[in-house]
Amino acid sequence: MAQPSPVISVAPGGLYSGPRPAVSVVILTLNEANNIRACIESCAWCDDVHVLDSGSTDGTQGLAEGTGARVWFNSFESFGKQRNWAIDNIAMKHEWVLHLDADERCTPEMIAEIDAVLKTSPAEAGYYLANQMVLMGSWIKHASGYPAYQMRLFHKGRMRFTDVGHGQREATDGKIGTLQSPYAHLNFSKGLDDWFARHNRYSTLEAAEVVKMLAEPLALGDAMKGGIARRRALKRLAARMPMRGMLRFWMTLIVQRGLLDGAAGWRYAKMLAIYEGMIALKVRERREL
Repeated sequence: MAQPSPVISVAPGGLYSGPRPAVSVVILTLNEANNIRACIESCAWCDDVHVLDSGSTDGTQGLAEGTGARVWFNSFESFGKQRNWAIDNIAMKHEWVLHLDADERCTPEMIAEIDAVLKTSPAEAGYYLANQMVLMGSWIKHASGYPAYQMRLFHKGRMRFTDVGHGQREATDGKIGTLQSPYAHLNFSKGLDDWFARHNRYSTLEAAEVVKMLAEPLALGDAMKGGIARRRALKRLAARMPMRGMLRFWMTLIVQRGLLDGAAGWRYAKMLAIYEGMIALKVRERREL
């Protein structure tokens, strides 16, 4: 049995002793009482931490305020709109902004790289960051498709977001860079029931996006490129494939080498297969209505 990859070190309060980047942090929350304190502690390097809550009923707001973070409220419509609301309405101290979810943690390596990059006064609109996804204590490096990049560090005057599926995509005319050091993503911190409940909701949004993609050209040339363009081209191709759940299972284990992640990789592949099956059923439902 392959050995799982070690989990990257996170940066709980006080452990990071390097330079402090001039960055404001915004954390999106909804009922994250079991995560918010540790997330904010990993941002102890930052002198401007904000929590944008969308109506928690479990005391998330009070816990965040107890750490010294400033708490804001906005009803959640979508990730893209929530991130844009933060840009437009939160009184941030710095021009550069790092967005986190409550189940994510800063790492010392990431903080140091952000500081080094921003000291060069970059003209970029933002930077892609990758995450290290952790399942049951193991980094599922291969099964999670690492490195999968998202726009998380950006200049608030040069960046906007638009909604795509259950997530968001950057909308900017500016240049975009890529950082090498990841943040940690404890995607299963609230248990598997929560993961499946979230992905049931996500599958509805993804099904709507798949229906749109089926009307778009494949643009297979992009699949030969790297990074974000390749991922988006492959997603359009996958939207046209039969037996999505089974294909996702074997793609995760064999093509992405999820088998190298040990038992955690096998478990995650099964979970993704269920998720893809949910999307496929909802696509069929929409197209038959």
